[in-house]
Amino acid sequence: MIDHNMIKNFLTLRYHPHGHNALPKLSWANFVEYDNIHQLVRPLLEGTIKRIINENAPSRVGMGISGGVDSTLILALTRKCFPDLDIKTYCVIFGEDDKEAPDARYVSELYSTDHKEVYIEDPFSELETQIKIINEPKWNLYPYYLFKEVSKECDLLLTGDGGDELFGGYVFRYAHFLNNYNRNYTLNDMVQLYMEGHNRDWVPDQNMLFAFPFDWNDIYLLLGQYFNNPLSPLGKIFLADYNGKLSHDFVPTSVAFSKYFKIKTVAPLLEPEVLFVSSHIPYNFKYDPKNNVGKILLRQILLENSGYKPAIKGKIGWGMNLAEMWDKFVKDRFANFLNYARFIELGLINKEWLQKGFKKANDHDPRYLNKMFGLLALETWLKIKGY
Repeated sequence: MIDHNMIKNFLTLRYHPHGHNALPKLSWANFVEYDNIHQLVRPLLEGTIKRIINENAPSRVGMGISGGVDSTLILALTRKCFPDLDIKTYCVIFGEDDKEAPDARYVSELYSTDHKEVYIEDPFSELETQIKIINEPKWNLYPYYLFKEVSKECDLLLTGDGGDELFGGYVFRYAHFLNNYNRNYTLNDMVQLYMEGHNRDWVPDQNMLFAFPFDWNDIYLLLGQYFNNPLSPLGKIFLADYNGKLSHDFVPTSVAFSKYFKIKTVAPLLEPEVLFVSSHIPYNFKYDPKNNVGKILLRQILLENSGYKPAIKGKIGWGMNLAEMWDKFVKDRFANFLNYARFIELGLINKEWLQKGFKKANDHDPRYLNKMFGLLALETWLKIKGY
């Protein structure tokens, strides 16, 4: 029997909480600010990277870079600690969206790595394989191509995972929440405001999407635990981000791909000693609301290690041009679902909504594009599971 709650969560939050976390669950007490603890981060990160490299003794280390803060910081400190280490960097480019490639090449030259650009024309060509590995109906599985490439040439992959959630990367979310927050808000009000800060995970007519009963209160109850505490508004967001997508989406995906491709993978920012300190860093070293700039501390460390250009770069992150991908590779495949789809036959998705959503996706509405890709993943998963 299909778990309706799971389907609802994947198509509303992009993840479904489960008991086997790859990361320890943190409580609000873990995000209480400790004075001056930020001073420990740079030496602690360097010590952690030294430990990782010495314990694993890799012949070649691989890293995916975009020219942004997190991956560049890990690369900069690794090169500082190991000047002669063989490091191979990769920039994965989807379709014609190569805006990150020049910055990645710059970073590679700055820190003397053997660099490779990996072009993926159709990121959805191996979606069925990706979903088999993950065993969940998700579509945002493009890190698959990095793991696939690194596993061919390296025996250790270092990532910048955790930088956004622990050091203040989601500035658009913080700004929306802080600019609209009211101290008289109820718990549901706060969760709703938080959800509005990343509204591409759901659509305005989300309650019409499902063919089974959908209640927003179920989502509010799920997330409410992260807002019912004495933390400041910003602290509540950090708590929810860590225990949400990072713990149940990004990290489990990396763990699954790492096992599948048999490549040892470590995220220095999520190692226990760093995790303990980073969660307690005062928020003014993470986010500057006046200038809407995040990762203040990580940018300072980058500046100390010759990384001026990446230190001032705004957040772009892994991704692709969804409109391009829709028009070239997904729209024609998805059109068949309007006549027949397992998710309709099984009573999961409202057929009338699907037809309206398809039209909005053709107009390149980003929220409906995201939802169509989510439904493509659901249909693929149902096929794999034999439903």
